[in-house]
Amino acid sequence: MAQQEREWILMNSRDLFIVAALLCTGTIVRFILVQMGEPVTPNVLVAFYSLAIMVTLPSFGESVGIGFAAGIIASFISRSVFNPAFLISEPLGAAVCLGVFLALRYHKQAARFAAPLLATIASGLVFLSLAVSAGSSGIQAVFPDTRSFLITLLGVVAITALVNSLAAGLAYPHLRPQAAGNT
Repeated sequence: MAQQEREWILMNSRDLFIVAALLCTGTIVRFILVQMGEPVTPNVLVAFYSLAIMVTLPSFGESVGIGFAAGIIASFISRSVFNPAFLISEPLGAAVCLGVFLALRYHKQAARFAAPLLATIASGLVFLSLAVSAGSSGIQAVFPDTRSFLITLLGVVAITALVNSLAAGLAYPHLRPQAAGNT
């Protein structure tokens, strides 16, 4: 019974610190980008939570929790057309990140770039869908028509996915030895 109870405590304090530090860093970078005042801001927070997930290898539930924390952060500091969408898009992006990283676990070179790339695309497309369906009044206030919003957001998601993939993929080997118990 004691063994089963210990299995519920999966993330240790070092892993929690790594996740918190990366989310804090991502929050600062995202906040700076939001302050530039553009109507669509690149979601670089995905790179940071993807990096946290790849370094600490949390459970599925913990990954979704990391994504939910990122969603709360993004919804508070963003000037988006529909901020509540982050509460769904970021947990999904985190789940995709973990799934891709684990699916490619025997191909670490590809996994460290593919996981944040696909996490950003998944998060961006879900955000786009929710924003168009639930936040159309906010879109119309900023963009002349929905089509220009779609084109703009798809372009930002594509470029951000590439940047997030490169940033997290290149940083991963330098942070990986810092994770406790994950060799």
